[in-house]
Amino acid sequence: MQYQEYVQRVQQTSQLIQEGRNKEAVEALYQLILSDILEIDKADMCVNLAFVYDRLGNTDEAMAWYEKGVSYEQTYCRFDVAEKKAQYLSQLGFSNQAVPIYESLRKQPFVS
Repeated sequence: MQYQEYVQRVQQTSQLIQEGRNKEAVEALYQLILSDILEIDKADMCVNLAFVYDRLGNTDEAMAWYEKGVSYEQTYCRFDVAEKKAQYLSQLGFSNQAVPIYESLRKQPFVS
């Protein structure tokens, strides 16, 4: 996908999310993930999908997308999605599941 098309599609998806058009946003995000964008960009789309699924009240699906995002970002020694997953778990009241994630992040040489 060309960069300009990527930017346009991300902006359109962001607009759908802002307008609360969640089902359309889910479809747009799926299409981006299925495209040929970099895995690090797919990780960001997974976070967006998790956000939308949380809005829809589907925490299991939200957690699944955080997990998928973590798997995409690991190749790049990035931990943004992992941190957002821990934040989400804390918000849900699952601090006991968030703490091990935060502890593992502290051990990473790339996290500051």
